Amino acid sequence: MLRLTMTATILSTVGFFYVAPLAHAMENHPVKLCTFPLSPTKSLDIDVARAVFKDLSIPYRTVDLTKDLGNRSTSKFAIAELLKSKCDVFSGIPILKEDLQFKNGMAVSAPYLTVEFVKFSNPDAKVAADGRGTVAVAYETPGQLIAAEEGDKNFDVENTTKDVIDAVVSGKAEYGIGWYPSLLKYENSHHSVHFSLMTTKSKVSNWHLSFVADARNTILISKISRALGRLSNDVAFQKMVKPWAIASHAATISSAGVGSIQPAVFVYKAGNIKNGYRLIDVSDNGGSTGNQANFAQSQVGPGKKLYAAECAQCHGDNLQGHTAPALKGPGFAPTNNSTMTIGGIFLYMMTNMPADKPGKLKPKQYADIMAFLLHANGYMPNGKKLDPSAVQDDQQEFDSFVQ
Repeated sequence: MLRLTMTATILSTVGFFYVAPLAHAMENHPVKLCTFPLSPTKSLDIDVARAVFKDLSIPYRTVDLTKDLGNRSTSKFAIAELLKSKCDVFSGIPILKEDLQFKNGMAVSAPYLTVEFVKFSNPDAKVAADGRGTVAVAYETPGQLIAAEEGDKNFDVENTTKDVIDAVVSGKAEYGIGWYPSLLKYENSHHSVHFSLMTTKSKVSNWHLSFVADARNTILISKISRALGRLSNDVAFQKMVKPWAIASHAATISSAGVGSIQPAVFVYKAGNIKNGYRLIDVSDNGGSTGNQANFAQSQVGPGKKLYAAECAQCHGDNLQGHTAPALKGPGFAPTNNSTMTIGGIFLYMMTNMPADKPGKLKPKQYADIMAFLLHANGYMPNGKKLDPSAVQDDQQEFDSFVQ
């Protein structure tokens, strides 16, 4: 299972003085290629890399990261560190086209496939035509935010994507929201199962698989992008990629497919977004001002009282978790590895909490609780009062700066 997260930090700036050493290294040593051991697209990522390096006539070797990464999801991967020690380039990195600020720089290739989060159901089950009903989502994944943004009311929050799929297959939930490659992998190993799919319309629905490298390997990424541009017109390459595109799943899904491949290199620097691609979880480094958010200190006290009255029974007196998940620390939103935005959490909270009376508090009360939640996770107030009508659109990533 691949738990996609929505938090991305990218390390180092572009070092043009590395060009000569890089060229020498490419001529004399195979490129060290890494993929995620648990990714449902791993076989595709390897096949695409093979085609790319064949096109470039560059030798490469794959690096087995099983011992390094174990059974951890991408939210735990310190990709930047691996790119410094064991890998020259990663393939199969999901990137979100989202105009959010990055920290530091990393080279990202043109995408070779668009992969979506979709709502799915068991065609043998009786479900509502409008897509309403109990929706299974994996905790701390884009699916959870998508369900909130689309106005789903009844949630079945599971631990993993596999649990979400099992909930739909067993009939525990009428619908699930999951990453399409995970559904495809399940179908391929359970030949009697074929899900009915519906596209989702959230900002975090569509992701693009790309190659990613440390910024000193910008030249290599540029070569890979140009190779992808050439291969996009190759019939054999199209045949290889097509089964992974959602359009191949069902005729009713017509708006999705292989992403547009451009022979370009996308390089991110601190405070400088080019082409608006957001990279999933590539570093465990934080920025010096990353722990400041829009709320006022005066909101924290009232928010703490409201939390004690309305939330602590399930989430614990100290947000440590009780009958519901913890709301602070790395178990909730790891530093720079969060899957959530401030606006997404607020919208989810306002729509679904408290569990026994969802949406029943006043907007100002939800705003105060959110201020307390930010403060408890190590955020510093910037003095601007958190506005309940504006915070829903706050796309700042929600990280936790406490243990």
